[in-house]
Amino acid sequence: MLAVGVPSPGFRRLVLGGPELSRFAPHGRDQRIKLLVPTEVGLPRLARVGPARTRVAGPAAGAARRHAAGCRAATPRWRSGRGRGEVELDVFCHARPGPASAWAAAARPGAAVLLSGPDVRRGNPDHGVQWDPGPATEVLITGDETALPAVRGILAALPPHHRARVLVEVGDPADAVGLAGAHPGVTVEVCRRPGRSLLEAVTDWVGTHGAAAARLGDRFYTWNATESTRVARVRGLLHEAGVAPDRVHAQGYWHDRPRPAAR
Repeated sequence: MLAVGVPSPGFRRLVLGGPELSRFAPHGRDQRIKLLVPTEVGLPRLARVGPARTRVAGPAAGAARRHAAGCRAATPRWRSGRGRGEVELDVFCHARPGPASAWAAAARPGAAVLLSGPDVRRGNPDHGVQWDPGPATEVLITGDETALPAVRGILAALPPHHRARVLVEVGDPADAVGLAGAHPGVTVEVCRRPGRSLLEAVTDWVGTHGAAAARLGDRFYTWNATESTRVARVRGLLHEAGVAPDRVHAQGYWHDRPRPAAR
């Protein structure tokens, strides 16, 4: 790890670098990569078991598998610096942290982390990308803090003729500053917690715009990412409004549930 910063109150910014990252393929949008962060028994290593497969190995392998190894997804930004590639990750630090959140909060320059992402030589521009609007030019984007890096990536890639309504729920509005940028077709509503919730904002949007969005067919698309049980309710609201299932991407980015004690 090259550097650690605090871009806004709820986030830690981790800058990763290394020779292998010169081949990292930045595909933007909501691209997901995997992090294998250290557990209480250390950092596992990856052993090659075939042309396209790896496995966790080494003394920490057992704990890695038992505790999901702190294997978590993140949305990267790529930047070039000092003659080599660097990957920048903004990680939201939950009040009740899981493995990745706790590790990010305590991370220091020089720390080790294993990263799994696309290789530029593979030539697949959709590797890890789930944003798939097809012909849609009217889009709805919803999420909480965990989705903000992906939302920023999506908006940065949004064509100028598209129109997007963005609904986000945050504890601190400073985490959502600058979402709309200079895009003329993007409008943003920031719901502050406690107070107006994301589900309330989506319910209101569906009541006003849901039927019209359903009539647009494949010209409408919606991308949604938040806590797993809440995103299921967002999906249900959109389906009840008549929006076709293939026009709705809904994904749980985290789980709000008690964590079992390590054994």
